[in-house]
Amino acid sequence: MFIHLTPFTADATSPEVTGSCDSQGFPGFPGPLGPAGLRGPPGPQGPPGLRGPTGIPGDVESCLSPPKSAFAVKLSDPLPAPSQPIVFKEVLHNDQDHFNLTTGVFTCTIPGVYRFGFDTELLQHAVKLGLMKNGTQILEKESKAKDNYRYLSGNVVSQLTLEDRIWLESKLDTRETEKGPIQIMFFGYLLYGNYAG
Repeated sequence: MFIHLTPFTADATSPEVTGSCDSQGFPGFPGPLGPAGLRGPPGPQGPPGLRGPTGIPGDVESCLSPPKSAFAVKLSDPLPAPSQPIVFKEVLHNDQDHFNLTTGVFTCTIPGVYRFGFDTELLQHAVKLGLMKNGTQILEKESKAKDNYRYLSGNVVSQLTLEDRIWLESKLDTRETEKGPIQIMFFGYLLYGNYAG
């Protein structure tokens, strides 16, 4: 059997296929930003960073020693006449020589805040002591002992300026009533000076 094949010829008037069926157009303009979302949980802590380099050395300054002023003296003899400085016979400390052992007077050479005090032990004795500053009494203590030892002490903190004078004096004339021993220790020292620091 003979089969006749007729060749297919495209018609010149047929539409031409120019692209695939799934092609897209140009992108459109972005829309407005939406609202911010909720803040998420913090992440895990990261590892420590590397140690930084050593800084350059700072300036070295020499520090001055703070000023010093202190004394401690003792007397085991009868008290002198009243209303005059007590002169102490025994020196326990007076490295700066600010306490005059001849006159019994401390003279301020370093302005600042000082503490002064005294301790007294007596038997069959009456005593009244006054701590004086430039002739004005700033502290007074009194005690009387019969057949037992008595102890009397007092202390005060005072601001001193240059050349202020401090001393201890008796306020009683005890020469006629003295029977037993009496012992007095007088001391003072600088708490801090009036200096920049």
